[in-house]
Amino acid sequence: MAGSKRVTKASVPAAERAQRGQKLVKKAMALGNKGNKTRALLMASARRLLDANSPLGLSAAAISKEAGTSPPTFYVYFENVEDILWALCEEISQDVSHLFDDEAFLRVDDRLEDDALAFVRGYCAIWAEHGPLLLYRNMEADRGNKRFNQLVLRIALPILEGITERIVEADVGSQPVSRVDANAEAVVLVSAIDRIAAALHLWPDESLMPEVLLRAEARVLTRMLRR
Repeated sequence: MAGSKRVTKASVPAAERAQRGQKLVKKAMALGNKGNKTRALLMASARRLLDANSPLGLSAAAISKEAGTSPPTFYVYFENVEDILWALCEEISQDVSHLFDDEAFLRVDDRLEDDALAFVRGYCAIWAEHGPLLLYRNMEADRGNKRFNQLVLRIALPILEGITERIVEADVGSQPVSRVDANAEAVVLVSAIDRIAAALHLWPDESLMPEVLLRAEARVLTRMLRR
């Protein structure tokens, strides 16, 4: 049609895309039990496909076929493949909260080295389970996709808060570290751990001594928290 303008994903602001995704989730929830089950089925099917396919190669048709539904059904619940990947990434935020369930974790000198190693191993375990999704999340965040960047922050927040609290508590010198500086140190540490975990996930057979790297991370964390 003359004068018409084709609307593409790039021409739609990120905030508007996020609002559309939220509306679709609310719509699915409003459908009740059957709707929730169908949405969960689609997400489980997409997750299975990720075991053998890149997130960039997924399609609504492939996910629908895996779920035994039709593409029109897919679009009842998700605007596009990015939306379903976002929903899968969002679920990961629940998997990091357990790292600080124990109030004594990383607070007792006698077990500090063991706790630090358990922490970096636990973080790597999250990558081992959710690697393809976390790689996609990081890629979208690095590309400037705001809602995926918000996911990075949401998933990291409980870890950053836990480490920040322990840095502040451990610094009992004449000039205690400020909470702002402690948080900055936590961000630097967790960012490094995240990138190393990503590298170990991507190149497990080519990484230089993975166990040595994990123990090095644990030693750095131990030195930060040693009273």
